[in-house]
Amino acid sequence: MNRPAAAPGRPVDSPADAWSLARALSPHPRVRIADVDDAGAIANSYPATLPAAGPAPADGRPWAIHLADDRGRYRLLGFDLDAKRGPATTDVQRLRELLTRAGLPHVVCVSGPGGGRHVWAALAEPVTAAVVAGIARGLSDLLPSLDPIPLLNPRTGALRPPLAPHRHGGRSEVIAGQLADLTRPVATAAHVLTLAGLAQADQLGPDPEQPARGRLGLAVDEHGHRHLRGARRPLTARSRAALYEQPSPAADTSVVLRTALCGAVHARWRFADVQALLATAPGLEHVRSRATGRGADRQPYPEHEARKRLAAEWDRAVGFVAAHPVGPAADPAFQDRQDTVAAAVAAVQRRADASPGRWAQGGGPADRRVLDIACRLMLDAVRADIELDTRRAGDLTGISRETARIALQRLTRDGWLLPAAAAAGVHGAHWTLPTTPPCNDRDRPAPELSTPVVGEGLSQENTRPGCPPANYSAWRSHLTHRTATLRHDALTHAGLGHHTARVYQALTTTPTDLVDLMARTGYSRPRLSRLLDRLATHQLARTDRRGRWRLRGRTHTGGTRLGRAARTLGVLGVLVDRGRRYAVERAAWAWWTDELAWRRAPAAAKRRSPGAGQLELVPTAGGRRHHGRHPVDDRGRADYAAALAHLTQARGRRQAS
Repeated sequence: MNRPAAAPGRPVDSPADAWSLARALSPHPRVRIADVDDAGAIANSYPATLPAAGPAPADGRPWAIHLADDRGRYRLLGFDLDAKRGPATTDVQRLRELLTRAGLPHVVCVSGPGGGRHVWAALAEPVTAAVVAGIARGLSDLLPSLDPIPLLNPRTGALRPPLAPHRHGGRSEVIAGQLADLTRPVATAAHVLTLAGLAQADQLGPDPEQPARGRLGLAVDEHGHRHLRGARRPLTARSRAALYEQPSPAADTSVVLRTALCGAVHARWRFADVQALLATAPGLEHVRSRATGRGADRQPYPEHEARKRLAAEWDRAVGFVAAHPVGPAADPAFQDRQDTVAAAVAAVQRRADASPGRWAQGGGPADRRVLDIACRLMLDAVRADIELDTRRAGDLTGISRETARIALQRLTRDGWLLPAAAAAGVHGAHWTLPTTPPCNDRDRPAPELSTPVVGEGLSQENTRPGCPPANYSAWRSHLTHRTATLRHDALTHAGLGHHTARVYQALTTTPTDLVDLMARTGYSRPRLSRLLDRLATHQLARTDRRGRWRLRGRTHTGGTRLGRAARTLGVLGVLVDRGRRYAVERAAWAWWTDELAWRRAPAAAKRRSPGAGQLELVPTAGGRRHHGRHPVDDRGRADYAAALAHLTQARGRRQAS
């Protein structure tokens, strides 16, 4: 960087001198300028820019300098510690310790009257955005008050430099360090790489004042929103009800919102998962609109304001959950429940593997798909009973909802699954596993087999902190792989067929002889040979000179072998289309249940609303807020065809926009 050496040599008191310092520090040819709203108030956004070589803003607006140059390489490290996000004064001490250990000279500023801190380090040579992003994500685990966005966006990431004015008065005051360390940098890329290593949570001892954060493991997405590390899990019943069910007119919308968001954080959701529901989920009404003081009426916020409010509430929820973890100490029965569910799943799966003939006839392959997904969901939820509707079962297994419905009936009749609760409203039926072996009248008696070969690696994330039983992790990993293998267009009924798909699932890249495959699948030699030949026709399986079968490589030039088979069979995209159709059908049913709830509500809590497709000037509650009254026929019954048509058109308009 070409920085003038005179900038730090004398006191910097005037705005012109502060601008000169910004010009000296800026690695980018332009400086970002704060925006002003229609009322003349300075906003906390910097969309406009001015040439760094030009004069300072004439109206006294604050400015911010880029951290990266115009090629996206970072020449400044600017750490924004926001007092609204966490203990900025405590975090600054820990950050300074890390910078000192990495050999990075730095400057600390009080950013303004709000109590936040800016910590600066200048570099004598540039570093890549990927290195800086790793530092930002690692430090977010350790410093609750850190806003990592400037360090994650090399194109627009900017921060107000030392001595720059603040929109609420005052300026960024230096309280530690020397400005000469910024204008005459000596830190190299090696120092930054040292900091990157120190920023990794596994190389730092946990902060004694923040023991919960280290255990839960916070991370930051690509947009700077915090979340808990781990694979996404289903919401608990309480959180699901808070998010998706219409609250009563007397409910406190802020309490409902906190319940929904904290549940989503616990379930390892990301901010994007919640933001996608902003326009529809009843539990997010508190950020969509505000109370007007006129009964149940609410005034909607502008869309950008609603997104901003949701982001702020999400960040608070992440901070609260990180500070109040729920683990075995808070749930003494959790480990026992995990053992119980794992044992029940293992018992059913072993019996299923010991009865291959049950799944080799008629709708047996679909039955086994549904049984496997039910067991996997029980392991995910660590519950002996789970909610599973036919559309969800179809989505997760690659079969149709009608096939899933019939499969659930057969599994219930034969004792493989037991109904625990009937479907109610928008919630599907609950299912559980039997405590006694299911009957297998259609199968010849078979000896109990040993535990099937499953991977010993742990799953991506345990449902709760702690070390789960090896059996639990192994079965969860095994069933996740089994259910994912069959969910492909080529392995649908219209593609290769469910029986061919079952043989494909039984194959591995290790050669297996025909006798072993017959024992594992329950098919006769002629039928198994026909199914294997069909896989070979589509280049999904092959045989060696000894007659042993194995899978071919899953990829080939131009894509996957399954994808090529799906294109050849004309079924590519059927699962995506089916998922879209089921999403519209779910929305239509939720719309009707919402309509019924509105009809049953007291007269004081409801008012007339427009029909589907009509303009609604004052929003009503629930699904009617978005679609108006549900279409009905001349007898007042639900007109599902009209509702589906309306929702399909609305979905098409959203996608087009």
